[in-house]
Amino acid sequence: MTQWPVKIMLVHPKADFLKDDEITIAADCAVLVNREISDRFGKKAVLIGCPMLEDPKRVYEKIQMLMKEGEFSSVQVFTMEVPCCQALHMMVEREKGDKEIRRFIVRVNGNVEEYKGKIDESMIEAEKKAHRGF
Repeated sequence: MTQWPVKIMLVHPKADFLKDDEITIAADCAVLVNREISDRFGKKAVLIGCPMLEDPKRVYEKIQMLMKEGEFSSVQVFTMEVPCCQALHMMVEREKGDKEIRRFIVRVNGNVEEYKGKIDESMIEAEKKAHRGF
C-alpha cells in the first residue's frame, strides 16, 4: 500500500494519495482477514470504514464528496460477507457518477470473490454467527 489505510471520515477528497487511477474503499474488517487481501491492494490508496459502527449518514456524505471531488477514475470496494457491510457497496454505487466500480466480498474464511449485488445464505449465516454468537 502507498499509505496506511485511512478512515473514510478522516480523508480529504483532494488528498495527494487519491490522485490516482484507482482507489480502494474497504470495510475495516476486510483488510484484516488475511495478508493476501492486503497485498491485493498493491500501491493503491485504501480508505476504510464501517457502516455499522460509524454514523452511516456521515459515511455516506463523505463517500458522496469523495466520488464527486476525487481525482480518480475507478474504485474497488471490499466488504465482509455480513449483510450490514453491504451499505458500503450501496453508498459507492449510488454516487459513482462516471467512475468505474469493481465490487468484492471477503468471506469469513478469507476467500475473495466478486460481489454480485445480492445477499446470499452464507452471508446471513455469517451475520448470525458474528452478532449472536451461534
